[in-house]
Amino acid sequence: MTCLLDYDIKANEGEGALDEPGKGGLAQSRRSRRAAAVAAALDEQYIAYQYRFVEFFIDHLSDVSRAFRGDMQAMLVLALIGQSWINAVRAAQAEGIAPADLPPERTSTSASRIADVTGIPRQTVRRKLAALEERGWITRNEDGSCRLAHTDGETAAKRDLSDIDRRALRRVARLFADLEALVAAQESATQSDPEECPELGARNERQGSAKRRMAP
Repeated sequence: MTCLLDYDIKANEGEGALDEPGKGGLAQSRRSRRAAAVAAALDEQYIAYQYRFVEFFIDHLSDVSRAFRGDMQAMLVLALIGQSWINAVRAAQAEGIAPADLPPERTSTSASRIADVTGIPRQTVRRKLAALEERGWITRNEDGSCRLAHTDGETAAKRDLSDIDRRALRRVARLFADLEALVAAQESATQSDPEECPELGARNERQGSAKRRMAP
């Protein structure tokens, strides 16, 4: 539940949005290990974590719901189309292609895919697409697929939802800061008490055993 369509296709051109060739696997491995450690820390602080997350979740969904007049299915449909757009733009940057030069088929998605991913019936998806097109947020291609409508490098949805976008960014930043503090406190407590961390305790035991074997 992060920012909706928080992307300007002129922004970040030339920046490496994707991992460098040959380094992706290592970076992914580090992220996976870190994610596991963070999940363990939040699990230990579950009540505090859950309170902060649900507070963020309610605030963000309420904000989005007002913008979409209570139609959360339309929000999901637009968000998925936006993700297809952003994914194509990130890949284009890695290839040295200006996002504005991307052909429509690379930034588009189909109604059937939206239905498969969201679980929304296809007929309902088609109605949502028609409503989004009427609001000027998406464009239909000749093959029936759709993409974000944009002019001069700015998507119409980002322009119209800019206030939500800014509030969402600040909201995510607060959540990040809150959870970062929780994780740091839990990791500090765990490091000071090895018994609370089986992996750390096992490592210390192995080191102790090695030292005992080396002792005269």
